[in-house]
Amino acid sequence: MNIPSQQKLKFWGRTLSSPFLLDTTHTTESWIEISEQALHSNIAAYKNILGANTLLAPVIKANAYGHGMLEVARVLETVEHIEYLCVAQLSEALALRANGIQKPLLVLSIIDVDPHQAVIHDIDIIISNVEVAQYINECGQKLNKKVAIHIKIDTGLSRMGVLWSEALDFITICNALPYCAIKGLFSHFANSENEDPTFAQLQITRFKKVVSICAEKGIHVPYIHIASSAAQTALAESHCTMARLGIGLYGLWPSPSNQQTTKKTFPHFTLQPVMTWKTKINQIKNIPADSYVGYDLTFKTTRPTRIAVLPIGYSDGYDRALSNKGIVKIRDTYAPIIGRVAMNLTMIDVTDIPNISLHDIVTLMGNDEKINADSLAKLCSTINYEIVSRISPFLPRIIIP
Repeated sequence: MNIPSQQKLKFWGRTLSSPFLLDTTHTTESWIEISEQALHSNIAAYKNILGANTLLAPVIKANAYGHGMLEVARVLETVEHIEYLCVAQLSEALALRANGIQKPLLVLSIIDVDPHQAVIHDIDIIISNVEVAQYINECGQKLNKKVAIHIKIDTGLSRMGVLWSEALDFITICNALPYCAIKGLFSHFANSENEDPTFAQLQITRFKKVVSICAEKGIHVPYIHIASSAAQTALAESHCTMARLGIGLYGLWPSPSNQQTTKKTFPHFTLQPVMTWKTKINQIKNIPADSYVGYDLTFKTTRPTRIAVLPIGYSDGYDRALSNKGIVKIRDTYAPIIGRVAMNLTMIDVTDIPNISLHDIVTLMGNDEKINADSLAKLCSTINYEIVSRISPFLPRIIIP
């Protein structure tokens, strides 16, 4: 595949091509619709709870949880009170810069390419160990420019970050590095979406202790952030000076218990799912009774059956676990999936739907309780995060008003 030269990025002597910059010819047989109105509505809902003193930092990692990183970023670029856009990897941030995104960017997890590029393109990065901090300082010195860093504090997730009990010494070291500017201190919850807030509150206590000691030592840090989508509505003490908005940005609840907790405190709080996933019928055919459908002969017709073949499969992120139990929607009628979901194709039973035609639009997932991300997640024994985030980045994302 030919990639235009201006869309190639070189790091550590090798050429990388971001999946968000590939010059591909997208199929129009399957696509994702992204509601700009729903994005704005969800932002406003959380901002109303946070108030004027807590800034918002939407998280658009993992291709914006499957919604389209660049497409979502272009919408968020115009929202005045959004302070940062957060990604997981430096390569994601560089792809955003290469596509004209000017908002402040924060890398939350992984410096996967040359960190000099973060300095050049004014991208804030995570720091969680001394060796990386010292190297980042050298990068800044080489370019004669201070590097904006956010120090991650491990308050109980036991993932990335410096242990909260060792944080002061580490922060002191970073604060003394002449080419590093500490812009933020942050942490991440282990279970803020759960009904029992005990451990989340312990994490808040540990985090705020670190922040308080830093203030006492004269280390001023402008951006303090620990609140996730779940914590913003359930744990007011987590708000701090900034809050990161992940799954809630896309109109999806972090968990059923978080939805229940939120509704008790904020009965008028609502979220609007942002994504609708559609495809078109690729083939229609009639098959007799006692016919097998799909791989492994897992479905056998009991009557003459009219089937429609959809050009979508597990390679696109449509879960194989939906075989013989998922449903889709055509106009206002539901149709069951029959047989195995294959790599690129899925069959549905349209016998009872009149006037079906080739290229009719089929909704695979949308704002409908029977085919939303939560219902699909339940059928697949997983969570809504996984359902949306693994949808193929090669399917086109279309912003609709």
